[in-house]
Amino acid sequence: MLAMLIAWSAPADGGEFGASWTGDFATVASGGLERGDRHMGLVELTFDRDFKFLGRENALHLSVQHVYGGGFSEFQVGDLQTVSNIEADDGTRLLEAWVDVPLTANSSVLIGRYDLNSEFDVIEAGGLFLSSSQGIGPDISQTGAAGPSIFPRTAFGIRLQQQHQGRGTLRGAALDVEASSDADSGGVPFAGGAMLILEYEFPLQSARVRTGAWRFTQSKAAVSDPQDRGSEYGGYASVERKLGANLVVHGRFGMANPRVSRIGLYAGGGVAHTGGLLPGRGDAIGFAFGYARNGREYQDAMRAEGFAVTSGELACELTWRIPFGEHLVLQPDVQYVVDPDTNPDIADALVLILRVELSL
Repeated sequence: MLAMLIAWSAPADGGEFGASWTGDFATVASGGLERGDRHMGLVELTFDRDFKFLGRENALHLSVQHVYGGGFSEFQVGDLQTVSNIEADDGTRLLEAWVDVPLTANSSVLIGRYDLNSEFDVIEAGGLFLSSSQGIGPDISQTGAAGPSIFPRTAFGIRLQQQHQGRGTLRGAALDVEASSDADSGGVPFAGGAMLILEYEFPLQSARVRTGAWRFTQSKAAVSDPQDRGSEYGGYASVERKLGANLVVHGRFGMANPRVSRIGLYAGGGVAHTGGLLPGRGDAIGFAFGYARNGREYQDAMRAEGFAVTSGELACELTWRIPFGEHLVLQPDVQYVVDPDTNPDIADALVLILRVELSL
């Protein structure tokens, strides 16, 4: 009887493998820190498998990534929000390794190494754009000692999700990420604190709305006074709405505690035409912007140390994604960054990127 309970059966195909390469050929055409070209790349291998365990249909997901060519934003553009969402420190990393287990017909629990941005603070229309801020707001992404368990560094987490028929989805997660680099958890999960996040996603007429709130359980040093400590927390809201069959608009607003977070406010949005401008290609073209504003405490602290800063950084993007068959995508992209890194000594940057995607 016990053997029957714990036995699991795999689908006939044994699971689904995926492999892809994404390359960005980028140049700073004017402004920024340094003119010049750079090639950045991301290789990803994935494995997905559904299996039965204790009479339930569970899902397994694995993802390994290799990143190379990083440093474009840091050394050439000088921007805060990062113009390429595949840019990271060079290396090979396990991004995700989790199991999603159904609890009831409408609820599930996910356990394992987990990318927060795979479900939280997601704007589907934002996936068209290359700027990192269109994927997840910098009010969240630039928190914690090494980020809140998103690309390229993820952590162990537990996610609970409840779907309400016709009303929306409520999800919450606890992630094993530390608020500051001086924490020492000794490798014990959650011993150094956690990030807690709650989000409600729901339909509103022809729009899709998300509202969320997050908090780190451990405190970190305040921006203006390292001897003072405070908690990192914040909230966000986003909306996507279709205007006809082919046009989608989106907007997002987020805030974080400026006492301990550099970015106190973020506002962004965009418009995408997804019907295709080229016959039979299924291409998409869009324009987006993101404005990341320094918190007052950060501005005061920098000026007290003799460094001039502007209030915020504005990044604008125009992009065109063109599929060629099932395995190749080309995407020319133009971005203009005003007040990069809120540093008045860095000239506004014009960035040109050609993204190439190959997938099996």
